[in-house]
Amino acid sequence: MLVQQPREFLRTVYAQPFALPAFNVCNMEMAKAVIEAAVAEQAPVIVQTYPGDLAHAAFGSDLGPLPVLIRAMATEAPVPILLHLDHGPGLEFNLRCLRAGYNSVMYDGHDLPLEEALAETALIARAAHGLNASVEGELGTFGGGQGSFDLTNADEAPLMFERGHVDMLAVSVGSEHGQASRLDLDLLAAINAKAQGPLVIHGGSGVHEDDVRAAVRMGVVKINIGAALSRAWCQGSREALEAGEDHYGVLGRAMDRVREVARHRLQLMGASGRA
Repeated sequence: MLVQQPREFLRTVYAQPFALPAFNVCNMEMAKAVIEAAVAEQAPVIVQTYPGDLAHAAFGSDLGPLPVLIRAMATEAPVPILLHLDHGPGLEFNLRCLRAGYNSVMYDGHDLPLEEALAETALIARAAHGLNASVEGELGTFGGGQGSFDLTNADEAPLMFERGHVDMLAVSVGSEHGQASRLDLDLLAAINAKAQGPLVIHGGSGVHEDDVRAAVRMGVVKINIGAALSRAWCQGSREALEAGEDHYGVLGRAMDRVREVARHRLQLMGASGRA
């Protein structure tokens, strides 16, 4: 089932000792495997899409069929599902996704000065809240394999909630997109103490599992998982191709590997049995 009150949903998660994996999916089968994993674990889950993956499946300026397919599957599923836009590049794109049925969006304003980022985030939050959707903001950057990123300033974190009106805040505390990493748990604790609101970790695929367990107890409600899912998909596809299987076999094995990863992450973050 699609979450009907996403802001209240996030606050409920924030008050509990678990977090939600937010799985980046790039096709229908990957989304289906994630939802099936959540059903098997009786867990709520976040299914999210990246703008580049939407563009890959789209024609012209349209968002393409992927959001429609995910919404259709989520509506029929017996567990709560949040459909989230990852790294939305601006007001117009976020609005298009909201109108297309996303019930949560992220505004990526990391390259803006703080005051501009707060103002732009507040605009998107106002629109999203009017459409009964939640908003994720961002402070800091998460790298991408170059080992260079800006850590979140703990003193600035409350501003995103107070002036940016976000429902959750992505913070940079040592994780990197697609890379093995350890979190600065002291910084995360300081941010949590000052922000007093739901936090998000990006680049969660490579974060040490001990740090994931600790983060769940420090205000983190959402941990993004993208690279691990993509690797699982490719691994399953490769296994099937090497075995000489047909296209059903390729898709089936890829989905099996995605389900395995998704179930493990749901268990790791304490989401299993929380539906």
